[in-house]
Amino acid sequence: MIRNLSIRNYIIIEKLDIDFNSGFSVITGETGSGKSMIIGAISLLLGKRADTDVLFLKDKKCVIEATFDITKLGLKDLFAENDVDYSDETIVRREILPEGKSRAFVNDMPVTLTVLKTLTDNFLDLHSQHENLSLTTLPYRLRIVDSAASTLSLFDEYKQQYAEYQSLGNLMTKKKNELAKALRDIDYYRFQAQEIENAKLGADDEMEELEARASMLENAEEIKSALYDTSNLFDAGEYSANALLKQMRGNLAKIAKNFKPAEELENRVGSALIELSDINDTIGKLLSQVEVNPQQLQATNDRIDLLMGLMTKHRVANIAELKQKYQEYKGFVDNSGNLEDEIADLEKKFSDKEKEVREVAKKLSAKRSVSFAKTQKYIKSMLIDLGMPHAEFEIANEITELSPNGIDNISFLFSANKAVPVQPIEKVASGGELSRLMLALKSLMANSMNIPTILFDEIDTGVSGEIAAKMGKIMQRIAQNVQVLAITHLPQVAAMGDEHFKVYKQTDDKRTISSIMKLNNEERITEIASMMSGEKLTQEALENAKVLLGRD
Repeated sequence: MIRNLSIRNYIIIEKLDIDFNSGFSVITGETGSGKSMIIGAISLLLGKRADTDVLFLKDKKCVIEATFDITKLGLKDLFAENDVDYSDETIVRREILPEGKSRAFVNDMPVTLTVLKTLTDNFLDLHSQHENLSLTTLPYRLRIVDSAASTLSLFDEYKQQYAEYQSLGNLMTKKKNELAKALRDIDYYRFQAQEIENAKLGADDEMEELEARASMLENAEEIKSALYDTSNLFDAGEYSANALLKQMRGNLAKIAKNFKPAEELENRVGSALIELSDINDTIGKLLSQVEVNPQQLQATNDRIDLLMGLMTKHRVANIAELKQKYQEYKGFVDNSGNLEDEIADLEKKFSDKEKEVREVAKKLSAKRSVSFAKTQKYIKSMLIDLGMPHAEFEIANEITELSPNGIDNISFLFSANKAVPVQPIEKVASGGELSRLMLALKSLMANSMNIPTILFDEIDTGVSGEIAAKMGKIMQRIAQNVQVLAITHLPQVAAMGDEHFKVYKQTDDKRTISSIMKLNNEERITEIASMMSGEKLTQEALENAKVLLGRD
């Protein structure tokens, strides 16, 4: 239950503090006094988005804080799942900063709005003035049915299973699309891979070797001539380098005995002879390797053209990158077979999961259906209590294909008058009838759900007189099990509260401020009398107020 509520710098509320007790508390006030602002502030605590338009003073932050007693709700695991410290007295705070940022805290720990909503959905059920329209939506009707059938946890299990089922289906569709694309492209990729494979790529430096060979073959005659002439200079004729160096070494040998430096020079010339002789041998070998061969030159150039063509076609810079491209093409071709295996495996998993989901959906649908008769009986009895003796309420269900809601398409059918066929409530119920029907449904949910507090925002709209008093009594009855807060404009409902708060405005030359006060016995009489008679407070209204409060 909510213990207290503190509001700072919110719209026309500068400062507001309310302490609540268990039981039935009513909040009244003139139109525009600020009752709806309290609802708006509590909505922010429940995770509603906000902006700087809510700031009373634009240069200061808005702070809304409430303490909830959640001792009996069994939420420790939920807090742990969301990494939030648990406390039986949990404090929820929301801040809206002047620069537009919004922050949320649970027990002084910062949380996202998603986490905030996940937690506070268990603290308080807020019935806004627009919630009657929710009856026209399937998720809301299912929430009511699942509350009555005690299938909320089973529905949560189903939603988890269905999410896994959807995820598998989405993955399978994605893989099938990939396979379809692969099958369209596979011939192209297979051809590209085969073309590169047929080229029988060599080492990564093959192109450099081919270009060197081609250069040699193109200049073979000039190379052979230069090598031959070089060899002749060393070893042909009387004045060859070999003959002259030998003569140099002989001359130096003659004087070496008498001229010591000549011995070293002789040795150096000898070394030169050995080196030049080795060079000449190498030239001889090279001469045997270099040949004028137009056919080999053509084959080498053809190989170069082939590789260059492949590199250009596949937009790569070298043989290594061309090999990598080949692996990509081959991998794509090979992967198409893997995709087929993967899809076959996914189809089996999807089929198995569908069976599981259907079983849970059937179980959920069966349990929901079992509750229909009891729920219809309860709602009809409540409507009779609310002054609709001929009202009919039925729950209709159409079995559908699997959906996020199960296999049920539940409708609420209603008729307020005798002998008038029931129709979907959105087509036939008036505002007052919807209010009474919603209160009956809320009463049902209060008995079924583990929510400690219900806040009604003018659920009595569209009713008056005796019916209003009956609605007040039902709220009293609900308050025996859960904390009930009701914002009301009807004196009959206000008189039923265990506690009574009044929202009022104060205006001076500069500003208007909304405040709240808890009324004592005499103040309650005056407030309820004012609600009946308006601005001019009459003695008759005061007496009627005392009667309503049981103080006549």
